[in-house]
Amino acid sequence: MRKILFILLIPFTAFAQQVVITGQLPDSPDSVDVFVYKPIGTYFNAQYKQSLAKVSEHHFKLVVPMTTPGFITVENKYVRSVLFVEPGDYVDIGISRDGSQGRKLYKGNNAAGHELFNNETPLAENNITTTMEHVLDTAKTVNGALWGMRNTLSELKGPLLVYLRKGEISVGFYENMVTTLEGRLLFHFLTAVGNRLDKPDTRKNKALTEKEMKQLLQDAVDLFDPFDLKYTSSPAANDLVTTKCYLLRKGYLRSPAPMTDFWLHFDESSRLYAYAPSSLLEMNAGNEFVAYLTTRPVQKGSQPALFDYFRFNFPKSAYLPVVEELMTRKAK
Repeated sequence: MRKILFILLIPFTAFAQQVVITGQLPDSPDSVDVFVYKPIGTYFNAQYKQSLAKVSEHHFKLVVPMTTPGFITVENKYVRSVLFVEPGDYVDIGISRDGSQGRKLYKGNNAAGHELFNNETPLAENNITTTMEHVLDTAKTVNGALWGMRNTLSELKGPLLVYLRKGEISVGFYENMVTTLEGRLLFHFLTAVGNRLDKPDTRKNKALTEKEMKQLLQDAVDLFDPFDLKYTSSPAANDLVTTKCYLLRKGYLRSPAPMTDFWLHFDESSRLYAYAPSSLLEMNAGNEFVAYLTTRPVQKGSQPALFDYFRFNFPKSAYLPVVEELMTRKAK
């Protein structure tokens, strides 16, 4: 009896360890690759892509191994979707042709939430940027600017809460997308304040002094710290860390001494991350290493030495097999 039960459970268990994504791309020719960016360990991945399917008769099907929930990006020239998925999920992506050219339509798990985050809605990146610019262009006090940011967050979370109560999105989806929304809004808020400190003459709103602008930054990161580990699995992860490191280096935020010893092994552009805490060291270094191997020119002979240094510090890192594969590709 136990053997029979075990055999019956195999198909279900196998299905639960993967995510299936299908799509219809009316503009895509056949044999075009569809790429997937899946998490590296628990960290959001925006650089290491894998070709897991090809378009056939304007359709594609991806079977993505997933043992834990996380964000994946599905992308080619004709479509791009950032999806929070859980093992066992099914998502279908379509393109509307009825009065909304290019709008993405979703079916399957958490479809309503995917539509909200992947189309032109108030939660879209460019709309959040505009909203945060407006908050800072109209605020008369530090508290007024902080209230504007927090009130915006509360308003943007509203549709997600409605979907959750109606059972149209899962609890896991809701919690992770709220964290993502919070990180997205925080990034654009900090960036907008930093730009005003960098170029004070271009500011429309002169109500806040430089000292108050710096206090506003400090208060904002005290409320929502970009170095909080809860953001490391969300699409805003790298932007948040980079932005806070920049603000620390500029002296706009209070800072402990940077960890220069570790980062001296990397090139100058990467040493900004010396201002981040040790809890983010693996993610920052791993992402920089992947960036070297995928998008940046690197001095010949430096990759193996840097890889050995990274492996020595993180012998069990999820980045190691990814980096090894990328280095093998480059060597061919």
